[in-house]
Amino acid sequence: MKNLYLRSMLAAACAVTLAACGGSGGNLYLQGTVSGLAKDGLILLNDGERLPVPAGQGQFVFTKLIKTDDRYDITIVQQPKGAVCSITNGSGKASSYSVSTALVSCQTNTYPLSGTITGLTAGGLRLVMGPNGTSPLAGVTSYTFEKVADGAAYGISILTQPTGLTCRFQGSKSADGSDTVGTMGSAATTAATLDCTPQ
Repeated sequence: MKNLYLRSMLAAACAVTLAACGGSGGNLYLQGTVSGLAKDGLILLNDGERLPVPAGQGQFVFTKLIKTDDRYDITIVQQPKGAVCSITNGSGKASSYSVSTALVSCQTNTYPLSGTITGLTAGGLRLVMGPNGTSPLAGVTSYTFEKVADGAAYGISILTQPTGLTCRFQGSKSADGSDTVGTMGSAATTAATLDCTPQ
C-alpha cells in the first residue's frame, strides 16, 4: 500500500514537471524579441497557436511549451495595420534550452505630408517638424515632408519667416499662427495651408 501511495505521488509530480519525468508535454519556452512595433494587429503563429502581439511589446512568448528536438516554425499570420514586420531565426529545432533567438522586426509605413502655400514671394522661409526641416523657395505653392509614420502625431512650426513677409497656418491654435498639429493618415496626407502676406 505504501509503495502504491509513493507511485501515485510520483505520477502526480511527473504531471507537474513533465520534463523531469519524460512526460509527453514540453518544458521549453518558445520566445523571441520584437523591435519597432508601434502599431497594433500583429499576430504570430506556431504549431496552431495564434499569438497577438500588442504595439510597444519588446518580446513575445508562446504559451504552448515545446520539447527537446521539437521543430518550430514561427510565421506572421497578420501584419499590424500600417506597418510591415519580418522574422529572422523563426524556424529550427529545439535543443535542451528554451528557444529565444527569434527576432521580429517591424517598420511603420511612411507617407508624404504636404500642404499648400499662398503668397510666398520671397525666400527665407524655414519649416520644421521635429528634427526634419524644409525651406520652400520664393514662388513655390506647396511644402512637403517626405516620410511621416502612419498614425503619428505631427507638429509643423515656422522656424524663420520669409524676408518681408509674415506666414500663418490656417486653423492654427497658436496666437501667431506659427504652427499646426495633426495626425498622419494611412496614405499621403494634406496638412494646413500656409498663407503669407506682406509685413
